[in-house]
Amino acid sequence: MVLMARLRCGLVGGVAAMLVLWSVARSDAQTNTGDTLKAAFLYNFAKFAEWPADALSPGQPLALCVMGDHFVAFALEKTIQGHAVEGHQLTVEVLQPDSPIRTCHLLYVSPAAARQSAQLLDSLKESPVLTVGDTDTFAEQGGVAQLVFGRDRMRFVINVTAAQRARIALSSQLLSLAKIVKEQP
Repeated sequence: MVLMARLRCGLVGGVAAMLVLWSVARSDAQTNTGDTLKAAFLYNFAKFAEWPADALSPGQPLALCVMGDHFVAFALEKTIQGHAVEGHQLTVEVLQPDSPIRTCHLLYVSPAAARQSAQLLDSLKESPVLTVGDTDTFAEQGGVAQLVFGRDRMRFVINVTAAQRARIALSSQLLSLAKIVKEQP
């Protein structure tokens, strides 16, 4: 009887340990999937955007910058590997909050760097940088694109005014898939 109780207790403990490990692995997989999905969106934003000639000359590398999330940067490096956009080699740069941003063509601002986003967006207002974030109201605050999570999928919104101010032409195909938002004063 005591032996059966120990076996049952050991079995329950083993199953509990397996469930904990499975949930940790599952959450890591979901995070990895989220990072990969964000990277795919960033790559597609670059594919369906056009920068002014004074910001991206022929043959110049297209700099995709990530602030505040090394996992997204790693996923983006994997996503762009072997790809170019309109003859431009793609590069990924991981930025610190005090890094120069004007060399970026596309800038993803992670939720970890969200505290600086209002100041960052203000400093980039007239710059040809396609800004992307996934915090609430990022696009309404002046960002060009915002990733939105809901109902087990990722969507995006576009602030057309911010894109025009940055002199970035967005493809009609991209705009037809987006929810368009207006900037809040």
